[in-house]
Amino acid sequence: MRKKKPMTDIESEVYHVILSNPMLSQIEIAHQLNMSRTAVSVHISNLTKKGYILGRSYVIGEYEHAVVIGAAMIDLYGKSFDPLIPEDSNPGRISIHPGGVSRNISENLARLGIKTSLITSLAQDPFSEIIRRNCLEVGVNLSHAYENKEDPSTMYVAILDKDGEMKLALSDTTGLDNMPQAHLESKDSVLEHADILVIDASLPRHLVAYLVNKYPEQKIVLDPVSIGKVSHLKDLVGKFHTIKCNRMEAAYLAEMEINDKEDVKKAASILLDKGIAQVFITLGQEGVYYASHKESGFAESKAKRIVNVTGAGDAFTAGIVYGMLSNYSMSDIADFASRVSAFSLESMLTVNPELNIEKVKNFT
Repeated sequence: MRKKKPMTDIESEVYHVILSNPMLSQIEIAHQLNMSRTAVSVHISNLTKKGYILGRSYVIGEYEHAVVIGAAMIDLYGKSFDPLIPEDSNPGRISIHPGGVSRNISENLARLGIKTSLITSLAQDPFSEIIRRNCLEVGVNLSHAYENKEDPSTMYVAILDKDGEMKLALSDTTGLDNMPQAHLESKDSVLEHADILVIDASLPRHLVAYLVNKYPEQKIVLDPVSIGKVSHLKDLVGKFHTIKCNRMEAAYLAEMEINDKEDVKKAASILLDKGIAQVFITLGQEGVYYASHKESGFAESKAKRIVNVTGAGDAFTAGIVYGMLSNYSMSDIADFASRVSAFSLESMLTVNPELNIEKVKNFT
């Protein structure tokens, strides 16, 4: 990847004003920085050429194809060089990246060319600055995010074994927990006119209940995140149009054990009977089972090389959303989402920075 040319001091000032509010017009930026609109235009053009701004992504339309509501976090990963030894200090590598299920889904969608807005809670600390900068660079609209002036950034810490499998994780979503319902109410036109809504179960129950009850005609996709996160939404799952869950989450929501493929089918049927229109149950190396009242089937895994599994589920959800927006059949959605997920597995980062639509379609 070619290294970006450094910003000048003035370009840096313009960049950080845009970073704080991508909705500002060039005139408003000029007023803030006490310079002419023509000068601002030149600096924005230079920032675009240098790769700090993707085209005119700082100018955001009122409505989005996809609106994602949930967690944007800072991910701290520790990957062991050797097999993990419990209750001991293990040599390994620690890295920090922007993450959070909803942010990950949003970045995947943006890299696939989907116009995406992320509604989340952002703090006033350096960690949230990392999230803002990343979203600006990949083209995710953050203008509808809640600016939290009290709580620190939400954080996720994961310990991976030498093969990249997650062995333990901790999540702190205090900032998101304190996002007021009034903020979502103020975004009614955006939520109402989106082509699809995506919710991750990190969102507090009362906010999820507000969304599914306020917008019953919307296609709303649920990513359960984990059993611990989705447990407070168990009685609400029937209000979602589509759900993507793994084997354990499906077993929990269907209130049954899943030991074989017949059990997978039964669990999906139970979830459909609750009112869900589309169910996708991911099965790791065994692929995915998809079901609606019209079609069902298994799709094989596309995974070839596993570096980090932590973002694969988020990538799969993004693939589902892309397929739904493209009016794919469920079988084609499952195939496409499996490709996006497999592509994600090949990167140490939660979202593979090489992701684009052509690479997914050519992935075999």
